[in-house]
Amino acid sequence: MRKAWMISGALCLFAIGLPACTDSNVEVLETFEVPQVDDQLLIHGQVCTERQADADFPVKIMFIVDCSGSLQQTDEGDHRVEAVRQVVRRYANHPNVYFDIVKFNGRVTELTGGFVNNLTGNEPEVFGTEGLLEADSMTDYQGALGKAYEALERDINRSTPTELSRTKYVVIFFSDGTPDPVCFGCVTEPQNHPRYMEECHEDLHVVCTLMDDIILDLDYREEGQFSELEGGTDYNHNYQIFQLIEDMMKLKDHFHVGDLRFHTAFLYCRDQYGNPTSALCTAAEEAYNLDPDRGRALLREMARRGNGTFRDFTSGQAINFLNFDYTSVKANYTVKNLVVTNIHALPDIDGYLPDTDADGIDDDSELRNGTDPLMADTDGDGYGDFVEERLRAAGYDPDDASRPDVECPSDGVYFIDEDDDGLMACEEDLFKTSDNSEDTDADGFPDLIEVRFGTDPLRDDVDEDLDSDGRRNGDELLFHSHPGRSDPDLFSDHRYWYEMRSVDSGDEDIECYDFDIRYVTLVTTLDREGPGTRGFNDILIWFAQASYDNPLETGLWQVACVEAQYIEPDYKIPFEGEIFLEVGDFKPLEEVGPSLQGLECVVSDD
Repeated sequence: MRKAWMISGALCLFAIGLPACTDSNVEVLETFEVPQVDDQLLIHGQVCTERQADADFPVKIMFIVDCSGSLQQTDEGDHRVEAVRQVVRRYANHPNVYFDIVKFNGRVTELTGGFVNNLTGNEPEVFGTEGLLEADSMTDYQGALGKAYEALERDINRSTPTELSRTKYVVIFFSDGTPDPVCFGCVTEPQNHPRYMEECHEDLHVVCTLMDDIILDLDYREEGQFSELEGGTDYNHNYQIFQLIEDMMKLKDHFHVGDLRFHTAFLYCRDQYGNPTSALCTAAEEAYNLDPDRGRALLREMARRGNGTFRDFTSGQAINFLNFDYTSVKANYTVKNLVVTNIHALPDIDGYLPDTDADGIDDDSELRNGTDPLMADTDGDGYGDFVEERLRAAGYDPDDASRPDVECPSDGVYFIDEDDDGLMACEEDLFKTSDNSEDTDADGFPDLIEVRFGTDPLRDDVDEDLDSDGRRNGDELLFHSHPGRSDPDLFSDHRYWYEMRSVDSGDEDIECYDFDIRYVTLVTTLDREGPGTRGFNDILIWFAQASYDNPLETGLWQVACVEAQYIEPDYKIPFEGEIFLEVGDFKPLEEVGPSLQGLECVVSDD
């Protein structure tokens, strides 16, 4: 505390030519105290995870339906088409259910052109004679699965990591037989071909015979026929079919998809006692060489490898696809990380430097560099000063809007920032980060913070030690020291301190936490928005949540902001150095808009 003093017990005259005091008995008394103003801020608050029931959980259903010629006899009433229609109509008005319908015979066609949520069940191009009612002689499993894999991969790549963590894919593969044609990779000419055989199988289909003649470009095929077929190779073998299903399942793990299941359904024209259900059954068996035991075994194994279920229908029996599990992914959220950063205070060796425009370059350096310390993007080209200063050697210039010559995309008001994380889309292109995810590597730290402080936003390096000072990168980011250079004094004397406690939310679908963040150091910034704004500090509190069973997902992000003012050496608001946050102060990033423009900072009542 600073102390103020008063001289009492005597009258003192301080005038030229007059005696100093009339009484030599002087007593010094302490009369009042003025609190010493420090540069520290304490943030109290509460934050809660998103309620499970309020979250949108997309369910994406793919039907892969056999439309080969044999179905005209084994499914006389076209029950399979009605079964697909039933599912579509059941979920037609649900905004978070999407359908992709693939038919296959000798050709493979994606009837919906991808996952759509506007089907009604009445579309003739899907359910009519040009769609699922069309028949052809072949049964191209491998081509159908290859098309399905492409569709899944395409949809996954179009989705954000946050969406994927909530998405459930349900694939239903329906057939009445076994793959046809089944080709063996052999050729009779030339003899030095790696698959040369003196005689290839004589009973192979014409497609395979053409392969034996080494027609490698396969231009003779009509569009859509045997899309996975390559000259001189096997085709439609079990190992190839299983590999495609396993590749689909790898998509789930690689992209952290909420769930992906591959189910199968088998239709045959004999009842449980082995009796044909119609006269057409025997004819179909002879015409198409149907093998029900082999078909059942294959489809059952396909479902097993796809973590799905197998269903067996008898011809004439009502086919029902409604019994498959279409429920959305259910996963309560828990805290993944809480990260606090004063965006106007840059860590130096033993303290913090003011960065008035919060662009990642301290004010003194901007004055030396010739950039504007009050503008995060001096030349207004969409590339921030920090990025252009860092890439000067590559032709970037923060003072010249013509450099670089690659423009940042804009919507006419703001430069594009799809994930609202503070990095423009053009900047994310430079760093190879995702503009659909605020945390590309899902390590619990936003891309913006990692780019500014030099850690790798493309892989989880929080347990590494970039500057070899004995402190993990993740700890330095949390405590607001610099992971790229050794700063032991700063870390020891000015590190942020976190305390977090789980509290009863009164709702089993929500987790809530009380927190305190201590020793947040304030700096004296310039007047950034006119008189009276000197010393303003905005502190961002990032809250990441992830599901219990998938902590490695990108998760959901909320952010809050508090604003304090500090002018050294003796001015601070709030005077007591404490600010309180409520649950409602945390906003999802999509609500605050590009570069956090719509985020309002909480200020003290002082």
